[in-house]
Amino acid sequence: MAAALSSSRRALHTLHRRLLLHPTPSPAAARLSPHTLSPFPVPRHSHTPSFSPSPSSRFFSAARPDAMLGLRLLPQRLAGGVRSVSTRGGSKLAPLGQGVKGLGRPVEAARSAAARYRQAVGLQVEAFWRRNYMILVGAGGVIVCVALWRIMFGIASTFVGLSEGMAKYGFLALATAIVAFAGMYARARLTINPDKVYRMAMTKLNTSAAVLEVMGAPLTGTDVRAFVMSGGGPKLKDFKFKLGGKRCFLIFPIKGSERKGLVSVEVKKKKGQYDMKLLAVDIPMASGPDQRLFLIGDEQEYKVGGGLISELRDPIVKAMAAEKEFDYLDEREDAEDEQREREEAEREEAEALRLEEERLRQEAEERRRREEAENLEKAT
Repeated sequence: MAAALSSSRRALHTLHRRLLLHPTPSPAAARLSPHTLSPFPVPRHSHTPSFSPSPSSRFFSAARPDAMLGLRLLPQRLAGGVRSVSTRGGSKLAPLGQGVKGLGRPVEAARSAAARYRQAVGLQVEAFWRRNYMILVGAGGVIVCVALWRIMFGIASTFVGLSEGMAKYGFLALATAIVAFAGMYARARLTINPDKVYRMAMTKLNTSAAVLEVMGAPLTGTDVRAFVMSGGGPKLKDFKFKLGGKRCFLIFPIKGSERKGLVSVEVKKKKGQYDMKLLAVDIPMASGPDQRLFLIGDEQEYKVGGGLISELRDPIVKAMAAEKEFDYLDEREDAEDEQREREEAEREEAEALRLEEERLRQEAEERRRREEAENLEKAT
């Protein structure tokens, strides 16, 4: 009896060890991961026996139902502290520092510090570019000129026999001219000419039936203009070189045969071409508020830049309102100048008469003394 109990105890102990090392998958674990292989392969020399459902096997299955699931979902560790996570589509490496305890925070701190240093260096480079923009452009032009000169001189001396002095100075002048014309062309493409914007606006206004109907033809402008330039020029930001778009806000008064008006224009230089964003005319009416006609753009475009057009409008309106006062001041100044010139002429004429009288008196005195001397000489 004792021998039978001891043999049964040994058999149960052996079965327990085999189930712990090579557990039989439960139905729940089989449904969760039907295609997942065991992370611990079974040696070839060991054979996992199959047991029939017995009370002991049912006891061990009920005691550890999640043994197989826990082993299957257990992540594998690789060398170097990198964790390999098994998924249905395969395995992928986790980010550096995730598998090693305490290594994730230093890596993230190093990354954030590198990003901050890169941003600081970018800001310093951008500030240096803005401060020394003209010097850098000039130095670049000189370098391009010298490089072009040496290239042309080398090509010409290879195929054509020229004197050294003529070739050097001739190609230097040619390279300088090429760089100068290239700079002028780039400036013409990047900058905005307010006079050209004014001519474009006047052309569109004189061909607009709505404006001509309200103000009367023909429309004429004046020399009173106000404009503001914004943006444009080469920029260096985040170590990237790009050319910004330049904008021009122009405002000027016009006069028709029936009414006067105030024109507001916004133009952007885009790829070397003038792109008119806004063209509006404010016409003061005899009764009621002013009428605003939009040929290009709308009210939203009129408020771009925090109402920059309206800020430019105030000095122009004041200048137009003060035009009569300026005319009166000009007339008064002209009258004062004429009065001053007339008084100056009268004063000069009186001075000339006085000098003439003084001269005649001196001549008469001289004649009288001469006659007295002659009479005295005759008497003696």
